[in-house]
Amino acid sequence: MPSYPLRLLLIEDNPFDADLFRRTMHQFNPATTITHISSYRAAYEHVQGLSPVNVPYEGVVLDLHLRDGDGLDLLALIRSQNLPLAVVILTGGGGDHMVVSALKAGADDYVIKRDDYLDRIGAIIEQACLRFHSQQARRSTAIQVTVIEFSPTDTETTIQYLQRTAPHIHCRHIRGWNALRHELDRGHQVGDVVLINCTQPTLAMLDLVKELLQFRQLSQPIIVMAQPGNEEFPLQALRLGVADYIIKREGFLGQLAIAIENAHYRTQLYQQHRRLQLQAQALNDAANTIVITDRNGIIEWANPAFTTLTGYEVSEVIGRSTRILRSGKHDRAFYTELWEQILSGKPWRGRIINRRKDGSLYHEEMTITPVADEYGQIYRFIAIKQDISEQVAREQRRAIIAAIGAALRPAQLWSELTPILLGQVREVMQAESIALLRLVESMLHIELALNCLAGLEQQPALLATITERLSRADGPIELTDVFETATKIVIGVSLNAANRQIGALLFTRSTPLSEFETKLLSDIAELAANALHRTDLFEQLRAANAELRAAYDETIEGWSRALDLRDRETEGHSRRVTELTIRIAARMGFSEEELVHIRRGALLHDIGKMGIPDAILLKPGPLDEKEWAIMRTHPTLAVELLRPIAFLAPALDIPWCHHEKWDGTGYPRGLRGEEIPLPARIFAVVDVYDALTSDRPYRAAWSQERALAYIREQAGRHFDPRVVEVFEQVITEIGSNAIMK
Repeated sequence: MPSYPLRLLLIEDNPFDADLFRRTMHQFNPATTITHISSYRAAYEHVQGLSPVNVPYEGVVLDLHLRDGDGLDLLALIRSQNLPLAVVILTGGGGDHMVVSALKAGADDYVIKRDDYLDRIGAIIEQACLRFHSQQARRSTAIQVTVIEFSPTDTETTIQYLQRTAPHIHCRHIRGWNALRHELDRGHQVGDVVLINCTQPTLAMLDLVKELLQFRQLSQPIIVMAQPGNEEFPLQALRLGVADYIIKREGFLGQLAIAIENAHYRTQLYQQHRRLQLQAQALNDAANTIVITDRNGIIEWANPAFTTLTGYEVSEVIGRSTRILRSGKHDRAFYTELWEQILSGKPWRGRIINRRKDGSLYHEEMTITPVADEYGQIYRFIAIKQDISEQVAREQRRAIIAAIGAALRPAQLWSELTPILLGQVREVMQAESIALLRLVESMLHIELALNCLAGLEQQPALLATITERLSRADGPIELTDVFETATKIVIGVSLNAANRQIGALLFTRSTPLSEFETKLLSDIAELAANALHRTDLFEQLRAANAELRAAYDETIEGWSRALDLRDRETEGHSRRVTELTIRIAARMGFSEEELVHIRRGALLHDIGKMGIPDAILLKPGPLDEKEWAIMRTHPTLAVELLRPIAFLAPALDIPWCHHEKWDGTGYPRGLRGEEIPLPARIFAVVDVYDALTSDRPYRAAWSQERALAYIREQAGRHFDPRVVEVFEQVITEIGSNAIMK
């Protein structure tokens, strides 16, 4: 059924034929309205009164053979007034030349009154109206015409006529071939259509046509106009490739606009066809799979990449549902959501697992775009698919490697890393038994093994064979033949780091490795080798650090003994105060690392005395005020001596501050309370206690009770009360002064 009602003007002088036409059209489309005029004269007057701006009809059905006039004259009148009407002619005779004349005069279609013409007439008229009004809509777009004039002609009259009757056609007038060549050489465009107008055609004009089409490869259509009697020229021009010709007989101007439009739109259609061919070739040659389905998912077209992706020939799937690709890996809700989205007019983009013709599964990334008709109804879907199986496999491998790497990261030693590594590989590879082998002196030895592989260490010949096979392998290999087992698959892979083999992984399982598992095992081997190499480096670094630290500490102890030997009154003093300071500091919560620095600071607490003259340091009697001033500089001298040594920077608190007092009366900086570093506050108590309980040339050693009483008395003045409290607890636990001896 037609999609809209038709309003028709019927010009027919046979009342019987007019009645048949009316009945037929109402049967074809009940909404059709028909205005009937039965004579040429009445029709002529009616058409003359119509305005192009507001015509009450979509089309005219015109009988060519009217009793009182010629239907072709009415057709010419309709076209000369530029009325937007489709014209379908009716004829019962007159031969084909009448039909051709009518069509050239501007008729849109024709119907010959014979046989079953009434069965066809409704569709013919409807299609003619649709074509005409579609063409009228196109006339809203301007057509640029270059008119080339040779010798004086009626070109100006022609252009004026087109401006009046076809305002959408814009003409540019060029006189002569030289002027046209000048325009082309300067790169000027010739518009949409070239119209060649000449009075007496010559060979030069044919040469012009040939140059435009064959040498300059002009893509715009060319129309030639010639005088009656010069028909040979346009025929030769047609052979060269012009789009159309017009013989300037009476009434030719009425045909001109239609000829220009037809030439222009035929060229556009041809160019569009070429573009569609290129697009079709691009679609066929595209690496991505492209599928077009109807609204129900029935495949209508697919490009050759579809076969590469799915294994199906395109001819096998035309007319079949896309369900043939479903893998069973997605539930009903997944497909329901997908269909709801595309039927709503929204594209769907995502990943999906599908099944090939051979049953294997693959991952694809797909975009489904709905296509709507002119009424907004979805009637096609275009799907663009890309195989991302390799990408998904890489992502899965990366995720597994990341998880194993996270599990291995805290381990710093082979002994810590090995059980974690074997547990991870055993789970991922579904291994039944597994072993980590370490290369020692060119031979693999068991580092850790689980289950049946634990007995390998007692089979040196087998280990030698495994070592030799893996040294030549590039990636994972099967070693089942080496073990002579028919029930298990044995897999081995070398662990290489820093361009050398450091070990191997060996495990058994019930099935061979898949391609995915083989690549995954290679990735795991690389990760494991780097992790094990890292632990090797860490162990070597830790051993080197331990050796270096021991050398540092021995040096410091040597300095401390040298100080004790120089200051004979304090011989052994540094060792005693260091041990007691470390014990108290540990009680007060210092870490092992901090205790190392406290120990060094305690040993070097009097290192600044190396800058004190012997006359003052070894003076048997009391020091005078000036000598005391010099003696009190030894903490500052200690800082100046030790600060340039980077590893001793954390140990400066005691050498610099152990003579500061809680009440701020100490030296060298007069620090008060908690301004004094805690290690120095601890050492101050221990240092005084050791001095009081040690013999001096000028007095005997105090008893422990007397010394403790003095320490208590100085709490809050010389000493930190909290440190004094902990000090007493430690001394009490020791139970005697044995630690001082």
